[in-house]
Amino acid sequence: MHLTQVLQPQLCISLAQVAQFLGIPPSLICRIEHWAQILFVHRLDRGGIFLSYRKFAAWVEACALTIRAACTDLHLLEWLGEVIKAETQRFKYPETVLDYWRQLWRLQHYQLRRYGQETA
Repeated sequence: MHLTQVLQPQLCISLAQVAQFLGIPPSLICRIEHWAQILFVHRLDRGGIFLSYRKFAAWVEACALTIRAACTDLHLLEWLGEVIKAETQRFKYPETVLDYWRQLWRLQHYQLRRYGQETA
């Protein structure tokens, strides 16, 4: 399983965010299609372009939310850790993002162990 499949429910990238990322007014965007692995953006001035979800801060925050809120037992948290590890081996992330995710993962791991929620 890829991280995009895990994050889809939490991932919401708006037209305004896409326009800001591209440095264009929102009026130049006809539509945005959220595909399984990528965004397809149809622009009035250039036609269609593809953008990776990973380019947006919302991606980082969706992962953080998944670590904090969706992992309610250690088994699930460890599985998510493996998915994130595979993701970071496949794609380059800034060290600050990796440190952020590691810190959240360790904190969630500590809290789950502390409260004895090893299994769902």
